[in-house]
Amino acid sequence: MARLKVLIAEDEPVSLRLMEASLTNWGYQAVSAQDGEQARALLQAGGIHVCILDWEMPKLSGIELCKWIRSATFSPAPYVIILSNHKDSRDIQIAYQAGADTHLSKPFDRTVLHHRISAYAKSNVPGTQLPDAAAGTPRLSTSDLR
Repeated sequence: MARLKVLIAEDEPVSLRLMEASLTNWGYQAVSAQDGEQARALLQAGGIHVCILDWEMPKLSGIELCKWIRSATFSPAPYVIILSNHKDSRDIQIAYQAGADTHLSKPFDRTVLHHRISAYAKSNVPGTQLPDAAAGTPRLSTSDLR
């Protein structure tokens, strides 16, 4: 069985490493990009099931990348999560209009992120190995960043 492949597009190094560590601890295959252009190249290579996109990134924003994903012919289309500091309902609506499946405001609850990814995978990615739900969400420490 293949592991669920999750793309993280985040230009803030500490946030990127924390998400990588979380996804790996949860049993997912994490791939990362530090800007929107790198993320687009990884998407073009194929095999991405879930995209976690920071709204504000250099070269190509998460919103622009989300619009590109929705205009492309991915089969199946990846599940898109937009992360942002935007909390205003009008801004969140922009994320959904761009094609995001969901939006999480920073700082976000890792447990919510975990549940959204696993709920998507259970319903939409047959044959993909999922982490054991009973394992829960492990705690991370600064040693996980090394």
